[in-house]
Amino acid sequence: SIVPPVQFPPSDFSVTGARLSVLWGNHRDMYGVDLGLIGNVTEQTFVGVGLSGLFNKTKGQTTIIGLQGALGWNYNVQKTDVFGLQFAAVNINVASSSVNGVQFGLANISDHTVIRGAQVGIYNKAQEVYGLQIGIINMATNLHGIQIGLLNFHDKGMFKVSPIINIGF
Repeated sequence: SIVPPVQFPPSDFSVTGARLSVLWGNHRDMYGVDLGLIGNVTEQTFVGVGLSGLFNKTKGQTTIIGLQGALGWNYNVQKTDVFGLQFAAVNINVASSSVNGVQFGLANISDHTVIRGAQVGIYNKAQEVYGLQIGIINMATNLHGIQIGLLNFHDKGMFKVSPIINIGF
């Protein structure tokens, strides 16, 4: 792909194997390795590794196997499961999701996400954390681990707000 619609196959097709985009690509489904100089857009299902210079956007169900990375943002609209590393300046998982590994970014906005591992950034937000949150501001509805930061919020914990460190069981 150079830039939609200058791409093969056209955007209403699925790609299996590898999508290499000079600027960005946009396809219905993507299964495999997705590399874009500027970005990657998938309309429905994404399964695999996504790496781009600026952004990854998936509008359908997403399964990241190993890595989803961008210098700008990762934006996943539907259910997303990450097995490995999700990194960007801003990671946004909108729907009910899970990160099994590490989510790393300046801002990790994952209101409906279960973190099993670590969430590291300046601002971290997750529904449930089984492991570790490290940042300046950390927020979790349910915490089963440790938050380390300037302000730590744990909605269902003994202390709703705690400076420096917060522990939940």
